Amino acid sequence: MSGKVNNIKRKGEKNIFVTVLKIIIVVLLFLIQIVGMFLLYTTARVIYMYARVVYNIAKIITVLYIIYHHDSASYKISWIIFIMFVPIVGILAYILWGRSKMRMKKELELRKVRVYSENLLQDSKNILDEIKKCDKYKYNQVEYMTKISGYPLYNNHGVEYYDIGEKFFDALKKDLLKAKKYILMEFFIFDRGKLWDEIFDILKNKAKEGVKVKIIMDSLGCLLKNTKNMKEELENAGIQVYKFNPFSPVISGYINYRDHRKIVVIDGCYGYTGGVNIADEYVNLVSKFGHWKDVGIKIEGEAVWSLTIMFLRTLESVTNENIDYNWYKKKFKDLKKQNGYVLPLADGPDNRKSPIENTYIQTINYAKDYVYMTTPYFIISEQLLTAMLNSARGGVDVRVIVPHIPDKKLVYLATRSYYEVLLEAGIKVYEYKPGFIHSKTFVADDNTSIVGTANLDFRSMHLNFEDIIWTYKTGEEKNIKYDFERMLTNCIQINLDEWKSRSRITKMAEAVVAAFAPML
Repeated sequence: MSGKVNNIKRKGEKNIFVTVLKIIIVVLLFLIQIVGMFLLYTTARVIYMYARVVYNIAKIITVLYIIYHHDSASYKISWIIFIMFVPIVGILAYILWGRSKMRMKKELELRKVRVYSENLLQDSKNILDEIKKCDKYKYNQVEYMTKISGYPLYNNHGVEYYDIGEKFFDALKKDLLKAKKYILMEFFIFDRGKLWDEIFDILKNKAKEGVKVKIIMDSLGCLLKNTKNMKEELENAGIQVYKFNPFSPVISGYINYRDHRKIVVIDGCYGYTGGVNIADEYVNLVSKFGHWKDVGIKIEGEAVWSLTIMFLRTLESVTNENIDYNWYKKKFKDLKKQNGYVLPLADGPDNRKSPIENTYIQTINYAKDYVYMTTPYFIISEQLLTAMLNSARGGVDVRVIVPHIPDKKLVYLATRSYYEVLLEAGIKVYEYKPGFIHSKTFVADDNTSIVGTANLDFRSMHLNFEDIIWTYKTGEEKNIKYDFERMLTNCIQINLDEWKSRSRITKMAEAVVAAFAPML
């Protein structure tokens, strides 16, 4: 009996021991968990503290880098605000897309291309002297533009302004049919449609005749367009096609720089440029944003050589091959000199002198009676805005037409954020009511005009490759003025008092978008 009692006793003690052991193990595991969590927490805090220090240093360095570089103040402020709100994304985005001037290596490559062909451009000293004799005031402006752009001034041998895309392409197709030696075409957008079919038919036939046809298209401009197999079709037709800055799996800030030029050169005799691209909306065959108002310009004679040089420089940078520029040089005999002067010039992020923006500023500053402008996008630098405000305050009639129906809503809000300061200075602001105005023009004092590809926004002034044609006393300036005045009959004029009474929500939306406007 006592043996049974002892066994029960031993089993009880064993159960108590096992229970106590389990409790001890649980307590130990709990303590280990607590200690582990504490160590993890303290370690994570240390890691977090170090990460935050590195993160703040990176943010400060990026902001100082932005401040140090000589970009527009508004552009700097936009990026700084963006980085402050979303630092990691902001810093990465700035590294990839924020710098307005390209890396030195790429810039030097493009400069080498420019330096070689600069010797092929004529000296315009004699022509400048002609202007100096009759108008020293204007001479100062033109001499400045030739110096900063690197392109010469020419006597006028033929200029024609087209007040709508349909007229531009009608004239272009007729001249394409005249080609005997070569056709050079450079556009931001190529898109399939009726217009492209007509032009492609001409190019195919010309290639069969032995005419050398070369096309440069911007890879981003054509990215979302109906261009599938277009390159292959062109090459099968004997046409050479080159894509500017194609997308690459290697992430690079260079992808931000686009070829926004529109250039056609035919045998060195005829040169075309303007706001148009090769797509049906540019000739109002399709209607995406109401009536599409666009313009272009044609030049003839010696001045076409500058457009040829622009194209060939881009071609050389795309192919990395040496080009025989002289093969494309047209030798003219007995050219009939017409009234006035012509200055085609180009710009890009590789040119730190910003010739197109400064030509716009000079045109405003030198205007005595009036200066009229059209642009689809109005997001300008402090320098350009100051020039407009000072000119208007000095008694010059300054007017600007922008779209009433936008293609980009955020850009439209940013454009409207400028209205109040413009109107208060006496600048007249109009919106093109029938639809979207895509033309980029200036006209001043009945004697000076600009037609080209550059919008009044930061992207055109500092990130894109652009071109314009500046004219003086050719006679076409009055046609551009007449076109502007005719447009006014289809515009809504913005009234200052009514504009100030817009809703607070609208004002807040404009203020937010305006903070980031230069980045759009």
